[in-house]
Amino acid sequence: VFSDSNISYDMTEGVIGDWQSDGEWSWVLHVWNVENETWIESQEEISALVLDADTHLAWAPSNADIGNLPPGVDCDGHGWAMGSGGAAHCMCDEGYERPDGDWLSCVSEGTASGEVGNETDPHEESLGLYEVGHSTVTFILDKQMRKRVAYSGIYWDAEEFTHDVQSLEHE
Repeated sequence: VFSDSNISYDMTEGVIGDWQSDGEWSWVLHVWNVENETWIESQEEISALVLDADTHLAWAPSNADIGNLPPGVDCDGHGWAMGSGGAAHCMCDEGYERPDGDWLSCVSEGTASGEVGNETDPHEESLGLYEVGHSTVTFILDKQMRKRVAYSGIYWDAEEFTHDVQSLEHE
């Protein structure tokens, strides 16, 4: 997975990109459990995992509070949540839209009920809260574990990804 995206890692040495674990922590791979909607520690090495469009992975330090990780699936599995609190809303995948008044869901285009609901657009309100927003799937979290950058698909530019991580690291 990482090699396809030109991200170096050596789990024997505890290295992902420019970050290396030490005596106080190590990297732990987590897999999103759809049935109970929680992150669980993977019992397999990443090379043994079968990955598909519904697979969601998170590398996290062993001393991290996993309860603070964002959910593996947002927006009915068809988008990602942007913003927080009253400004939270879904950025829906192509072919999906937010139903009227429900800012935290994504449904197939043309299937929304047409009911009028919340007139305040949290997307418009939260645009100033983000410095970068690409799309969905691979999230870069800031030091407060908030989603700050999102990359779609698996074929994104590794140098751009590294630049975004380094920018957030120095905030």
